[in-house]
Amino acid sequence: MEVLVKKTFELSDEEIVAIYALFEEVFGQKRDVATFRENYSNTPLGYSYHSILLNEEGDTVGFHSCMPFYYQRGNERFMIALGIDSMVKKAYRDYFSFHDMIVQCQKRLKEDGCVLRIGFPNDNSYPILKKGLKHRDVGKLTTYCMIRNIGAVKRRLAFLNIFSRIFSRAQYACSFLSIGHRPYSFKYHKERESFDKVRYRWFGGDYRKVSRKGSQFVYKLERYNEVETAFLLEVWPLSRSAFEEAVRYIYKKERKGIDMIIYVGNLPFTPIGLFSVPHRLEPKHFNFTCKPLVKDFFDDSLYDIRNWEVNLSNYDLL
Repeated sequence: MEVLVKKTFELSDEEIVAIYALFEEVFGQKRDVATFRENYSNTPLGYSYHSILLNEEGDTVGFHSCMPFYYQRGNERFMIALGIDSMVKKAYRDYFSFHDMIVQCQKRLKEDGCVLRIGFPNDNSYPILKKGLKHRDVGKLTTYCMIRNIGAVKRRLAFLNIFSRIFSRAQYACSFLSIGHRPYSFKYHKERESFDKVRYRWFGGDYRKVSRKGSQFVYKLERYNEVETAFLLEVWPLSRSAFEEAVRYIYKKERKGIDMIIYVGNLPFTPIGLFSVPHRLEPKHFNFTCKPLVKDFFDDSLYDIRNWEVNLSNYDLL
């Protein structure tokens, strides 16, 4: 078995076709070369990092990527990398396959000045990262939502749609009572200029960016698990009032075509327009982990999710 680590522009079209053949086999989804290059090249560096696991015959049997971003601690900018799209062909799926791909990718990242690797592993890879690769917990992201048509989420409850619509309307109305214009600050926050320049070019740029007085927000419409959903990705600068205004805007503009509104992140306040979903009922668990690549660059504040600006804008996690 061999692990190759390459940057996006170093990959040939043939290598990408082999990667996406594996992607379709593992995840049951089709993607193409153009989408691959579009997504992975739209980073502040103009490329991402990729580990490819080859078997003895030279076939692609595993893949792992890391996308570089800039974050800030105060005025200090540093590079982090988000680990995504880890997969291994079933016949080769073991601890060592994942370990070797991730470790080799982290090594290359460190050589190029990256100081931190973050990830949102699913429940299958979470134990591998925690126990085998010594990644540490930062926290769990919370899912917040407004359900307009409960029957779309649970079909047997369709007879309650009229009540869920009344309740969502009440959430909308009551959110006007949520007042607070003070922007929240986070110790570890996105370097906004480089982030905004590239982030919303992914997946064909199918995002809706709205500017309001003193704030901006981004959302996208998507059919998720057969439910027409509006995903609020981020609001910045984040304040209680700006967040509630973003939810109201989406509700008022899109309510006739959606079943629910979702935001995933860690809010420093309790919103009224959306309610938080208990972790055991979430459609997906969002484990937030990290591993410093440079010794003594961070203190223990790194492992407290309250210090992080993090949400669906970091990646389309759903």
